[in-house]
Formats: sequence, C-alpha cells, structure tokens
Amino acid sequence: MIKNVKLQVISNYVLTIYLLIWIYYAVFNWDVFAIQLNTNAGFSVIKGYPLAFFFLLGFAAILILKYFIQLNATETEKQNKDKNHKIAMQEKDIELLKMKEVLFKMQTSEMGKNSSHLDALHKKLDSLSDHIAREKDTDTTNNQEKEDKEQ
Repeated sequence: MIKNVKLQVISNYVLTIYLLIWIYYAVFNWDVFAIQLNTNAGFSVIKGYPLAFFFLLGFAAILILKYFIQLNATETEKQNKDKNHKIAMQEKDIELLKMKEVLFKMQTSEMGKNSSHLDALHKKLDSLSDHIAREKDTDTTNNQEKEDKEQ
C-alpha cells in the first residue's frame, strides 16, 4: 500500500516537472516550439510541429504510466479489502462455532441429567412392578390356598 502511494506521488511529481519544463520552454522559445518542419520518415515526408509532437507523446506516456500505477493501487486495495473481509467472516464463523459448542455442551449436560432422572424413574417403575407382581403372586397363592381349603 505504501509502495503504491509512493509511486503515485512520484508520478505526480514527474508529470508536474515535465509540464513545467515544456511550458517554460514554450513560453520563452515559442518561435522554436511553433516551427513547422518537413520531416522525412523514410516512406514519406511529414509536415508538422516536432516539438509539439514530442511534448504530446511524452505527456501521453506519463499519463499512461500514471493510469497503470493507479490501476495497480486499486487492485492491491481491492485484494486487501477482500482479505480483511474473509478474515472478518472467518472470525464470525469461529464465534458461531464457539456458541454452537457451548450450546451443545449445555444440551449434553441437560440430556445427561434427564437420562439419570429417567434411569431413577425406570428403577422405581421396576421396583413397583416387581412389588405388584409379588403381591399378585401372593394373592394368587392365597386364593389357591383358600380354594384348596374350601374343597
């Protein structure tokens, strides 16, 4: 991030210095700057203003460089924000998992208590059913003894 800021500042300084030099040269040497020359390009003769052409060519090159530096800075910032967002989402996921773990522990301890209460109830029911079965057996044996005595 700091690297991108330094590159942006440097490109701004270079652009400013470039413009100041060319403007200074154009103001004090306008006659040279505004001369139209016939330039042989090898395939034809081009009429134009070579100093103005090179000024615009250099200016366009610096602007393109500045654009790519800005594009790189934007991409780096986007990646940093994505990383921060992913980290924040993972922290939230960790919090949710911790809450689920606590809830699960609470449920299992409650289930353990409930199962111990159910075991106690089952033991009481078993003892009551055994008691009732014994009473029934004693009643049936008593009834059989009465019937035997009556006969």
